[in-house]
Amino acid sequence: MAKETSILKLKGVLDGMSFYKNSEGHYVRAKGGIERERIMNDANFARTRENMNEFGNINGAGKLIRNSVSEYLKRAKDIRASSRLVSAISKVKNLDSVSPRGHRKFAIGFATPEGQAQLLGFDFNKYAPLSQILNKDFVLDPTAGSLTIADFKPKENLSVPEYATHVSIGLACASLDAENDHSQTVYATPNPMVINEEVQTLTVTLDSLPTDPGIKMFYVFIAFYQMINAELYPLRSDKMNALKLVHIV
Repeated sequence: MAKETSILKLKGVLDGMSFYKNSEGHYVRAKGGIERERIMNDANFARTRENMNEFGNINGAGKLIRNSVSEYLKRAKDIRASSRLVSAISKVKNLDSVSPRGHRKFAIGFATPEGQAQLLGFDFNKYAPLSQILNKDFVLDPTAGSLTIADFKPKENLSVPEYATHVSIGLACASLDAENDHSQTVYATPNPMVINEEVQTLTVTLDSLPTDPGIKMFYVFIAFYQMINAELYPLRSDKMNALKLVHIV
């Protein structure tokens, strides 16, 4: 994949090259490849078929995780979030030490402490890592399903984007059963608070924890708003919204 830098920006297919645009600019790549029938049947492509099988597994795991926190993810992600997540999931899959090559599974790797460590701390928005947006330590109680920030001063302890007047700090817990492709998520998203100098102890508590079986994954979410004529509006740009996987149990 190459980036197109010419003055003339093309879109479509020309002379075997595919021209396209995304939010990061204009790109071009070669079109074509080996026929699918040969890949699926030729003995020379046995390794390729194994890789394809495992790639399908990690893609499914990525979709499961994204869907499990979709309420937050739709407002706090970068364009490469999905591919970055799949890359991390691939490392988890590699920790499956019981399945043969071509059949290794994310679910088996994720059941290990080493596998969970590969995903712990994942920021879904590379433009707004939680550690840069929230400049204050917090305490997560996974048993109570609560998040506490002591002596919290919003204007001082947050990296506030231009025009933001309010902020919401949310907590979610997803129970992930990757083996059965199932998840259950409980969210807590308090009403946005004013970004001011007032010092307070902020506590966000889930009404309950997920009851379905699975590995519990806790997420912290921060979103900014602007008040205009007594109405709150999400900022048009979500580049400063943060979403991070902060605890796995």
